[in-house]
Amino acid sequence: AQVAVAGAGVAGRLLACRLLDAGARVSLVDENPASDARSCSFAAAGMLSPLAEIEQGELTI
Repeated sequence: AQVAVAGAGVAGRLLACRLLDAGARVSLVDENPASDARSCSFAAAGMLSPLAEIEQGELTI
């Protein structure tokens, strides 16, 4: 099967890998370039530390 995965964050890349392992032909697309220094995943897939989220790192107190 030919599958397109929208979003190259953690969840999108993991899904693409699982689909490849299952024999699918996968196209992974994202609106941002892979070399973008600001790239970050919006999914906290399995994150154990809420203080490690990007929002916590940008507080202005």
